[in-house]
Amino acid sequence: MSILEKIVANTKVNLIHKKAELPLEQIKLSLEGLDLPRGKFKDNISSRSEAIIAEIKKASPSAGVIADNFDPVKKAIEYESFGVSALSILTEEDFFMGSVDYLKEVKEITSLPILRKDFMIDEYQIYESKLIGADCILLIVSILSDQEIEKFISIAKKLELDYLIEVHDENELQRVEHFEDALIGVNNRNLKTFEVNLDNSVRLRNLFKQKNIFIAESGIKSREDIDYLKLNNINVFLIGESLMRGSF
Repeated sequence: MSILEKIVANTKVNLIHKKAELPLEQIKLSLEGLDLPRGKFKDNISSRSEAIIAEIKKASPSAGVIADNFDPVKKAIEYESFGVSALSILTEEDFFMGSVDYLKEVKEITSLPILRKDFMIDEYQIYESKLIGADCILLIVSILSDQEIEKFISIAKKLELDYLIEVHDENELQRVEHFEDALIGVNNRNLKTFEVNLDNSVRLRNLFKQKNIFIAESGIKSREDIDYLKLNNINVFLIGESLMRGSF
């Protein structure tokens, strides 16, 4: 079983407990009473010639613990002072040491739009994302069927959430290229082997003929990496580990 398969299996188990503690119908009722604003994630990254989505995460399966003295609020303030365009916050608890509470805490102190970074396999998580203050959700093509992607996008639109569809290869890109409003992200890290290759974004960008916003994810460690990607018609970058370590 790959790491990705383990994460998905674990997510399914955790969702059983979540639904018992806070049923979906209760989340829906809460949302009806809150009248939350439309997500501004896409707007914030589309209006810039260069946009950085800065990621807040404590750990990852490939890197282990990234930040010992982890303070998501402090990190968000630091990122905002750098002039980033948006935030990405890990909420997966067991493999990335994330929490929905981190997203809620950061939402209270920042005007930056937030991507909820998690492994979305159930409509419950999309409604939950809206409730905790996310502006955008992540849909990973390799763990979803075409029918699930269609359904989850429909729910996201109803909740006025933006959605980033993550692909890793040509086949996955072809499966989602007809979603005109989607943000398309290319993960340079293979989620099965966790190997990283920056050229994966470049290769898929050259194959992609649609007008969607195109995002390079993972493996971006320097200004030179950004310049290289910009030369290849990519100007939105999701950067995590190197920013968390302060090595960018």
